[in-house]
This record gives sequence, C-alpha cells and structure tokens, in this order.
Amino acid sequence: MKWIWSLGLALLTAGQAGELQSAKLMEISRVLQNAELDPEACFRVRDFTYRRNEIRVYLTEGVIMLRKPVNGVRSGAIFVASEALEDAELVMLPPNRLERKSLASFTGSPNLNEHFRSAAFLFTDGSGEKWLEQLSRDETAKRSPERGVLLAERWNGVMRNLSSSLETRLMEDMMNGGGAEKGFFFGAFSGRELGSFDVYFDPRSREELLVGQLENLAGRSRYNFWAHFEPKRREPRKLLGPPVTIEGFEVKAEIGDDLHFRARVRMRLRVNEEELRVLPLDVSPKLRILSAKWKGDPVEVWQKDALRANLLRSTDSEVFLVRPPEVMRKGDMGILEVEEEGDIFVQAGNGVLYLATRASWFPQIQFQAAPFEASFEHTRQATLVCPGLRTEVVVQDRKLTTCKVEQPVRLFGFNMGNFDSSLVKRGGLAVEVYANKVLETALERRAPSSIPPPSVPGPRRRQEQPVFLPPLPPPPSNPVARMPSMADEIAGALEFFSASFGPPPLPRVVAAPIPGAFGQGFPGFLYLSTLAYLEDSQLPAADRAEWQSRNFREILQAHEVAHQWWGNLVSFENYRDEWMSEALANYSALLYLEKRKGAKVVEALLNDYKSRFLMEDAQGKSLESAGPLVFGMRLRHSNPRAWLAVNYEKGTWIFHMLRARLGDAAFLQMLGHLTREFAAKPMTTDDLRRIAAQHLPKDAPDKDLETFFETWVYGTGVPQLTLTTAVKGAAPRARLEIRLQQSKVPEDFAIDVPVEILLPKGQRMVKWIRTGPDEEVVEVATGAVPLKVVLDPRNATLKR
Repeated sequence: MKWIWSLGLALLTAGQAGELQSAKLMEISRVLQNAELDPEACFRVRDFTYRRNEIRVYLTEGVIMLRKPVNGVRSGAIFVASEALEDAELVMLPPNRLERKSLASFTGSPNLNEHFRSAAFLFTDGSGEKWLEQLSRDETAKRSPERGVLLAERWNGVMRNLSSSLETRLMEDMMNGGGAEKGFFFGAFSGRELGSFDVYFDPRSREELLVGQLENLAGRSRYNFWAHFEPKRREPRKLLGPPVTIEGFEVKAEIGDDLHFRARVRMRLRVNEEELRVLPLDVSPKLRILSAKWKGDPVEVWQKDALRANLLRSTDSEVFLVRPPEVMRKGDMGILEVEEEGDIFVQAGNGVLYLATRASWFPQIQFQAAPFEASFEHTRQATLVCPGLRTEVVVQDRKLTTCKVEQPVRLFGFNMGNFDSSLVKRGGLAVEVYANKVLETALERRAPSSIPPPSVPGPRRRQEQPVFLPPLPPPPSNPVARMPSMADEIAGALEFFSASFGPPPLPRVVAAPIPGAFGQGFPGFLYLSTLAYLEDSQLPAADRAEWQSRNFREILQAHEVAHQWWGNLVSFENYRDEWMSEALANYSALLYLEKRKGAKVVEALLNDYKSRFLMEDAQGKSLESAGPLVFGMRLRHSNPRAWLAVNYEKGTWIFHMLRARLGDAAFLQMLGHLTREFAAKPMTTDDLRRIAAQHLPKDAPDKDLETFFETWVYGTGVPQLTLTTAVKGAAPRARLEIRLQQSKVPEDFAIDVPVEILLPKGQRMVKWIRTGPDEEVVEVATGAVPLKVVLDPRNATLKR
C-alpha cells in the first residue's frame, strides 16, 4: 500500500492532468501537506519586486524557493535573507485616512515600511507560476539548488504548518480553480521591528486586502486587523456571489437522553457557478460532519479545524467541503443531505441547559435566507421550543416536536428545557414566553451564615461583642413568576415597533431563557438571559448593580424584540455595517422606554452610556478611542469591552443625534423607510446616510450628512465645547457675537452644533455652527438683545 500511495503522490506532484480531480479529498490533503520546497526552483535574487495593489514587496537580496507543483500548481514559496548584507522590505500605504489611522494605532505609523529577514507564502492566484517565469527570465536571479537543499530541510516543516492552517481553502481553490479572480495570496512575514505579521489578499472578500497579526493573549488567540481595505481601481469590481442558492432547509434531528445532538439536514440547492467540483459550507466547530449525499448519491466530506483561517474570516464557524461524484454545473438543482453530530448543549445545573451553538448548528452558505422546516426527537420530559408553526406529539417515551417557517429566514433558533409557558395574543400577533421551572445552580439563592444587627448611632462606652441573629430563609427565586409580565412587556414592544416599522418577519414570537447576562434575537425567536426572569431583589448581588445601572430589565427584552426588524428583516452588508444592527435595536428599545417612562429616563441612560465609553484608562485612552463604529468585529477581536461600548452605546448616540437632526416625526418615517427599502436584503452604512439625508429639514446644514457620518461613524473623538458670547450694539440693531471652541479632538474633527438664541417676546433663533481646529466666530443680527443663548438646547450632540 505504501508504494501505491507514493506513486499517487508522485503523479499528483508532477502535475499529471486530471489526477487532482480524480483523487480523493484525503489524498489531496496529504499531497498538499507533503508538497515540499523545490531545490530546483531555488534562486539567489537581487532586487526582485512583487506588486499587488497598495502592497510592494522588495526582495533586495536573499534566496527565494518555490514549492513543488501539485497538479501543475505551485502553491507556496519562502524567502530567506540569512547573510549579513541580505535584506527585504514590505511597503504599504492604505488608500484612505480611516485605515491609515488604524495601521498607526498598531504600528505607530500610518504607512507600513517594514524590513524583514524571512517570509513564507501561500497562494492559489497563479503567483507561483508567475514568479517562476519571472525568476527564470531575470538575469540577476541565479539558480542555487545546493542552497535549496539546505533550506528545504529547515523550512519544509514551517510550510507544512502554514499550509495546514489554510488547507481547506487551498483544497477548495485547487479543485474549483483559483486564478486572479478567485484565488488568494497569503504572506507570513517576520519583521525586524513589528515581529510576525500577515498580508492576505482575497478577491472573495468585499475588502480584499488585509494586513494583520495573530496574537495569543492569556491563552486565547485573537487576530488584530491592522488595515483592511478595498484597493483602488479604475473600474469597480463585481463582487462574487454564493456558489449556490439555498431554496429551502429540512432538518430531522435527534437529541439523546445524554443531550448528544445528531441531525440530518436537507438543503434544496441551485448551482450558480459554471463548474463546482467541491462545495464549501459553514458549520459550528462543535459539530462533526458524518456523511453527505447530493441527489441521493454519497459524496466525499472534508472537515478540518483551521484556527488562522477562521480568524481571518472573522467567524465562529468553520468551513467544510463536500465533493459530489460528478461536477456540479450552473443551473443544476438538487438536494444536498448532510448528516452531523456533536455536543451543543451544556448542563448549567438543576436540569437547566445552555445551548452553546445557536447560529451555526446547521450547515449554511453565507447565511442565506430560505424557508425552514425542522423536527426534533427528544426526551419526553423536556419541552422543545422554536419559531413558526409548532406541533408536538408523544411516541412511547419520546417526544417529537416539529416547527415550520414558510418565510425565508437566515437564522433558526430553538431551545429545550423543563419549561412552563405563558401566551399573549394582540392584534394578530402572538407572544409565547417560556421559563425554566428552576434556576441554574449559579443563580440559586443561598442564605448567609449569619446576619449582623443594624448599627445604632451614638457614643459607645465600651467595645461590644457583635450579636448575630439566626439566618432567615431567603424568599424562593421563582423564574416562572415573572413569565406573564414578561409576555405582556414583549407583546407591548412588538406592538409598538410594528406600528413604527411595519409588521415583523413572523407573527409569532417565542422567548426562551438562556443562562448568562445576554440576549439574542432571531426571526420569531428570542434568547433571554435567565436574569430577566428574576425580580431585582432576587438577583445575585454581583449582578444587581450592573443590571440596574444599565437598565437591562427596561431594555433587554425590547432590544431583542427590535432585532426582528434590525438584523432579521433588514440584514447588513458586512462587518463594517453590523454596528447598525445593535445600535438600531438599542435605540428602538430606548424609544419604547421613553414611551413608557418618559424622556428623562432615556436622557439619564444616554449620559450613563457616554460616561462609560469616555472613561479613561491609566494611559489616558477611552474605550471610544479604540476605533470607529465601522470597525465592528475588528474591535471585538482587539478589545471586546471597546466593541460593546462603541457598537452598542456610541452607536445608540448616533441615532439619538440623527433623531435631533431630523425631528421626531421624520426620524420615525426614516426608520419605516429603511424597513421597506431593505426588507430581505442587506443595507450598508452609506445606505443609512443616503436615506437619512432624504428626511432632513430643508434648512438643515450638511445636506448629505457626509460630515456627520465622516466624523461620528467613520471617525473617533468626542469634543469638549466652549461657548462665549458678546452683544454688539443696541436694539434695534443689536448683533450677537458667538465664539465656539472645540478641544480634546483631532484637528480634522468637525461637527455642526446648534446654538439657540432666546429673544424678547418669545422669539427663538437657531444658528448652526461648524467646529474646526480654530475657534469659530460668528455674528448674528438679532435686532434685540438676547435674553439667553444655549449651546445644544436638546442635549442631542455628543460632547464632553
């Protein structure tokens, strides 16, 4: 068997036509893993240059060696400058100010100019063949097979490790064809000043060029995006769509008594590519793919954990490949059936379950929306809840729960536990809230061992021994007790948002508990923190202050209900636009809170948000300064606390300021406009700017809102504003001199600030002043002497 494998490896490595297409995926993986560096393709180089858009790689002097070809494709190379005078340099200038600032925050410079002594490359874009041709024609490049043999011994292991981390993508491109339009280029550099960092060019991404660094912090890996952007082009490129269209999901799942999860997922697919030899799908790494079929015939499956690839994709799921026996061609339609299993439930104690995988428990392809039908066989004692039309039957000692959603959905949530339920119906909408009958062990109330008596004021003549009273049993924490009121609250929010934004995606909304201090809103399904099921007095002391200070109880449920529109009905283009999902959901919750409790409660909460994201650390940096809203998950990787503060809290302020610009009625009209125009399709940040500008008052400054978005959404900084005024002349020719100075922000920071002038006889004037690096001086003909001048009268400008 060993000689047969060796022969296959030799044939594939030598590039025999058709061998790769006929080989098994496991064999292709082995070939890629064992593709060694090629001493016959080793060159001493001088002034070898590689250009890729804004990237310039100058190999001043050193040795470059390519990998041996696999099916005629050279998928990698190394460069080494080991001698004293040998050197190489990478230069990059991001094309926009935003990414230059990001790069500077990590490297100390807005431009990347880094010398390096070694680098390893992987590519499927044809770079290997181009490099070999260029090196063969270059008179200064000298073949050095002897040096290649020595370097190969040291570097083959490095290349194997690097190749392993991107192996699934390598295999996909090898099978489906990479090239300039679809193939990737990846370089891992060992910089002299910056240490190890990566350059990744992926034409499948909306923004193709990424420069970043893999970092291990406290045992956890994270990826810092130094810069990520779309290179400059004369003509805009056409973005690649999904290789197939999903037209429906059908799931048959079994949850064992030991909570082990096993499912058969059927997807109706229509092929969009001219040819597909393998199909990539996403699924949670907690699930193992057992088998797959296409049109009833077994297909090969390849699944492998790849940490670096997942971090580069910025997702919690991982890619696996399926390979039908015949090539899938454009227009083909059929059923792809995938069988999976894994442990996706975690015991939280007392029978309470935590569903660890909620968004990717079934295979997906770019989170496409499609009708969904699922059946779950599970223990008879448990209740399984899900959106859509739900039925439940008992068969012997097992229970079968079926759910059907006819509308296309991108996410499908479910939960299981020992639940009680409460149902509320209003105006064609239904809300069903489920609660655990008992709490998870982390929230069980425990009586203190002793309770000291209250202190008595006044002088004490002698030191008294404290007297301890016997402990009183605490009132029982009953998560079911708040269930009816929660159903009423959710129904109220659902009605309020429906009146403002239009109907929700599904007329029935189910809420179920999940251990933790968070929530999630899927189409027709809400995961709500188990803390929401407790009265304030029943919360653990550690959670109570935080829960109450942030008004979680007031907004958590409404926030997750609002996700029925923001994130589900209206989706968002990519990570730069996802801030709108959380910010719109949160501000919608504040609108509902304002309706219930008044504007002062909302104003206090907004001020609380501001104080948190402006609080400075020992280095004088605030959470807000970590990056702009459009960095999205990049902040989550580098600074999770900043991601929460910027996306949720500063994002909420953005919509509060837009509301002040537009006026209450026009603001609500704008939100309705968004849900109508972007129902079931993605929205970008620029779409929001464009639609909001259409609803501005006629006399508003910054007619297209470009300054507003450039400052608040694409930039950082919160100014301190100082207003001084002086009256010149007397009535009826009085003039008001207004001086406005901003500080604690960059010089290029600019905002429009309203100044209200109160005149005799109840007259009011509003003057908008744009700030800049210098003090702004404006004169206003008031006629009469002003009674009062107020900066930002509605307190709707984010300022210190």
